[in-house]
Amino acid sequence: MKPPIDPNMLLSEHFMLGEMLRSRTAETHQPRPLPNIPLKCHVTALRNLCQCCLEPTRQHFGLPILVTSGYRCSMLNRLVGGVANSQHLEGEAADITIPRSRWPFCFTRSEQIARLLFLWMKDSIDFDQLILEHSGATWWVHVSCRIDRRKNRHQIINELTK
Repeated sequence: MKPPIDPNMLLSEHFMLGEMLRSRTAETHQPRPLPNIPLKCHVTALRNLCQCCLEPTRQHFGLPILVTSGYRCSMLNRLVGGVANSQHLEGEAADITIPRSRWPFCFTRSEQIARLLFLWMKDSIDFDQLILEHSGATWWVHVSCRIDRRKNRHQIINELTK
């Protein structure tokens, strides 16, 4: 029998596997929570994403990074309306922000925080795709990094300019 995954496994200095798997949609799925369990290859991709993109961002700002969506199994991806070829399915993508309780006092909207992350990340890390996204008044940054970083496209999509 395969041993269960350890949600406390460190993927980088500040990121654990459990936070890369957490999903409110999966947790509240009825009639029972939806298991969102990655394969070993997904864990390897998540480690790469954390080490190349999330950890440098966390180190630069000195503030926690909240992962609102990391790895998604195919059923979870369908439930949240993700695209069929989403890099979340491979463990190569995360949607992030800074927790509201840690915002500098001058920030009052999630758009300001997401924009701050986005502007720094676009010039400072190696990524495949960087998207400044929102749903209503809630903003976040989608960042992906291919396991083979030579294939990173450095694609930037800014919903503010759409």
